[in-house]
Amino acid sequence: MNVEKQFLKTIKKYNMVEKGDKIILGVSGGPDSICLLYLFNKYRDKLGIFLYVAHLDHMFRGKESEEDARFVENLCHKWNIPFFSQQIDVPSYAKNFGLSPEDAARRVRYDFFLQVKKQINAHKIATGHNQNDHEETILMNILRGTGLDGLVGIDPVRESFIRPLIEIPRAEIEKYIEQEGIPFRIDATNLTTDYFRNSIRLELIPLIREKYCSHFGQSLRRLSEITRRDLAFLKQETAKAEADVVNYQAEKAVINVEKFLKQHEAIKYRLARSVVEKLSGDVKDFETRHAKLLVEFIENASPGSMIEYNTFILSKASFDEIPNYNYLLNVPGEISINEIGINIKAYIKAKDEIKITPDTDMAYLDYDKIESNLIIRNRLPGDRFKPLGGMGFKKLKDFFIDEKVPRLKRDQVPIVESKGNIVWVGGMRIDDRYKVTGETKRVLVMEMRKI
Repeated sequence: MNVEKQFLKTIKKYNMVEKGDKIILGVSGGPDSICLLYLFNKYRDKLGIFLYVAHLDHMFRGKESEEDARFVENLCHKWNIPFFSQQIDVPSYAKNFGLSPEDAARRVRYDFFLQVKKQINAHKIATGHNQNDHEETILMNILRGTGLDGLVGIDPVRESFIRPLIEIPRAEIEKYIEQEGIPFRIDATNLTTDYFRNSIRLELIPLIREKYCSHFGQSLRRLSEITRRDLAFLKQETAKAEADVVNYQAEKAVINVEKFLKQHEAIKYRLARSVVEKLSGDVKDFETRHAKLLVEFIENASPGSMIEYNTFILSKASFDEIPNYNYLLNVPGEISINEIGINIKAYIKAKDEIKITPDTDMAYLDYDKIESNLIIRNRLPGDRFKPLGGMGFKKLKDFFIDEKVPRLKRDQVPIVESKGNIVWVGGMRIDDRYKVTGETKRVLVMEMRKI
């Protein structure tokens, strides 16, 4: 395969770029993303585009991750391409939100790309996904119990994201960059089977090819093509039904129950998903089981209780509706905050009696710097504090943005205050001014647990 010809062919086939486009390239430093960078740099004049590079350090590999960032930055400097980078503690983010390392990394990475896109007013974001990534994604989705949408795999174009290498096998990419003498970085975590995708790539797919189906990749791609075609029809029919069944008003959807019940089962599920997506902005965590619950809820709701005048109203849930709260927490003491479903316990220990752990639901503070009881409250406009390890004060709002806390979850984070100063952003970070030091004698320990 001629990699360069296929790269240009894919761009043309899916109408990925237009002259004058500002394109952000997501570059990790690995073979695929470096190949993407090299090809775009080689053909940027021919394509008539402007290039930018975005690199995210996920902080999984310490010094190696930092070296990856410097490597990519140096390449960008050599080729005169603007470089944007950010460092985010993805392991902590995954733990805080109960996500797998892979899912957390993907969410944080894509959010970063979109931030850069907004910052420079770019048109497209290009990633280095290849043909093997596409096949692996389909198989992973099958094993997770996907619906039809998951059988599509990775779209060549979705919204502002483009994948010019999606029809090129990984082996061809590696062969090409070796022939061209293009330097790249190796991420050692890609060689371990500890992660789900790696295990699929390194163990399961080779086994299936060897013992059951030598053309397995081709079979998965054919499945994707068939599914994509059938889905286009389903989406068309769902749109027709939605126009007839659902009336959207201010942050709510009014569903005509009589018309909803007449729909085919497949359309009902797709309608439920579409309504939730329009109200919430995305369906990242809305699974088939949730769609099933919603459909059954509408089908089984009795008139006069959940249904008024043959309509079912689904409104946008907002955590902004959590009532304001302000509680005094005695030290030592314990309090339950029913508004957000948590319990906070505070007690004092001598410094030599405790062992500080990395558990983010625990806080360790120098009690002699506090010398008072505590106030537990929700966030307020203008809140600011000095995050542990930071260079100075930061607005709480900016802190939440940097930590990728979804807007709807920010009011679920309790703020612990002493004498008008934030001492702990519950479950996340203490204020640097109250940290335990070598001079600390008494330690205030706080434990936060779900009720």
